[in-house]
Amino acid sequence: MPACARKEIHRPDAAGGSEPGRHGRADQDPDREAGRLQLTGHARALAADVQRHAAALPENDGRGPLAAVILREAAGRLSQPIQGTAHCAQNRARFVGALYERLDRLEAAPATRTV
Repeated sequence: MPACARKEIHRPDAAGGSEPGRHGRADQDPDREAGRLQLTGHARALAADVQRHAAALPENDGRGPLAAVILREAAGRLSQPIQGTAHCAQNRARFVGALYERLDRLEAAPATRTV
């Protein structure tokens, strides 16, 4: 068969294929990439809110250590590169949810002790 008559057949690579979502890969889907970037930006904004609330806490407030843990975790997670997978996007979304929960705890009034 002459070279001009042969059709190229696209075969997925062994690492996961070329279809969006196949084997958890999003490949070059711009909507998914935008979503991952938005989740990351949102997580960074929430971490900044935690930082602001932590700075405003009185020195003897027991929520200070909680804020420090949250900020260390946020720094660690947000320093990880964004991967082009649905799993990565799901993890970022879960992390945003967890940051909201922790920010709510941080914003809550401290428990008062009665003696």
